[in-house]
Amino acid sequence: MKKKVGVIGAGPSGLVTIKELLSQGIDPICFESQETFGGAFRPILKGGRSYDNLKLTVSNYFMAYSDFMPDPGTERRYWKVVEYRKYLDDYVERFDLKKHILFSHEVTHADIDGHQVVVQVKNDKKKSSTYHVDHLIICGGSNFTPLTPTFDQQEGFEGKILHSSNYPGAAAFRGKRVVCIGLGESGADIVHEISQVTQCEVLVRDYPNVIPRWINGFTNDAYTAFAFYKMGARGIDFFMKIKAFYYLRFKKNMTTGERLVQEWIYKRKTFIGKFLTKSDIFIEDIIQKRLILKKDEVKSLTRDTILTTNGDQIKADVILCNTGYQTSLDSFSFGSDFENPRRLFKHMIHPEYGDKVCIVGWARPTQGGLPACSEMQSRYIAMLISEKKSLPSIDRMQATISKDAAYYEKVFKDSKRINSLISYHDFMNDMAKLIGCKPNFLKGKNLRLLPKYLFGSQLPSFYRINDVSPNENTKSSITSLPIAYSWRRRMVIFFVIIFCKPILGLINLKVMAAQSKV
Repeated sequence: MKKKVGVIGAGPSGLVTIKELLSQGIDPICFESQETFGGAFRPILKGGRSYDNLKLTVSNYFMAYSDFMPDPGTERRYWKVVEYRKYLDDYVERFDLKKHILFSHEVTHADIDGHQVVVQVKNDKKKSSTYHVDHLIICGGSNFTPLTPTFDQQEGFEGKILHSSNYPGAAAFRGKRVVCIGLGESGADIVHEISQVTQCEVLVRDYPNVIPRWINGFTNDAYTAFAFYKMGARGIDFFMKIKAFYYLRFKKNMTTGERLVQEWIYKRKTFIGKFLTKSDIFIEDIIQKRLILKKDEVKSLTRDTILTTNGDQIKADVILCNTGYQTSLDSFSFGSDFENPRRLFKHMIHPEYGDKVCIVGWARPTQGGLPACSEMQSRYIAMLISEKKSLPSIDRMQATISKDAAYYEKVFKDSKRINSLISYHDFMNDMAKLIGCKPNFLKGKNLRLLPKYLFGSQLPSFYRINDVSPNENTKSSITSLPIAYSWRRRMVIFFVIIFCKPILGLINLKVMAAQSKV
């Protein structure tokens, strides 16, 4: 009997899930609450989370799916959100996905009943329907449910409190006293826009971990080399701290903005441990005093004033919360078992439910594209449902969950609130082992791709080269991109990996211990 598979959400994770199910001969039905696809990348007025001026912080080669890469020779750059929407349009058309989506169908509840999942759906005419499926894949995404803080005595505040997901554009803040809470990736762009129309203050718990969009003429993800990350978290932390020390002490031609970023890196206990803000567009605003950045937190509110933990009083008409999102499954009876991705096998499967109910889109890489991680998850789930792969035993899954959770808690010690955060390289390679698509560079012409794998961008394309009939565009996308690292830098990285990594780890532990006592 042909299996029935339901998919919730037609954002980037949902679309690739539909496509991967189809590739395994499975005909899915997707429930999308809005009238268009695109998820968080839809306009705010169409149920999305993206303002039209948004520019992505991940390049076009990393936001693309592995079997629908940009044409070879296409320049590496950052798409505007309208361009990414066009890419998704082309992807949907290329794989004929739209006919599998029920638009304006909101899932109001889902529960497991015996061997099936019962899905209750309401359409735009308020008519309710019930669907019975063998498997349910939830693709709501980790960047959709806003995490809005509550402040002491905020009921007495007469201004507006907004979340960045409802950002109306900078013009709405002209002439107002604006205070932003937090500074994530989209937040970096938002505070920049606001600072162009009115002076803006930003309160952060810790200084941001800033990576410029462009480094030496390359997009920042051009430096996501396998060899660099092979140094390990401690090695990278120490490497970046030594680099910052060298720049601050000896590099004379740095701009004021570059110096500020290096000072933040040097002051931090870790580099890799905090989520990377892959945009430095707001730095010049700080230098020009259009933007005031303070390491401080809100203690309480009055009628028109923010009282901070450091004792400052800041007048405010608007408080804009750049405080990110949370994983949430409010409409599902099994939601509480799933809401922490750290308790799921590879952030997608609960051992108790197996592939009966899965999550795609709750693996958020600190560097690299989320769509690539969702694609790997959906490839694996599609193979499980088609019975081409089998899940490990419950005991093995539990052991893997515990091991991964302990590892990520240690690595991302300064970003514990973001429980969907993963290391792109570790995650992609782990998933490649499960799928059976780990790159084999001893096979045929693949050997010529080895230097690109070691020192080039870790493109999603690498996990398609072992396909029985790989798309030529897949390999071309790898070979067409230059390697950002010079030969000298490659030798330094090899030296650190082979000779210095163990020593760096020990020294880094002592440095962090000494800093914690200060």
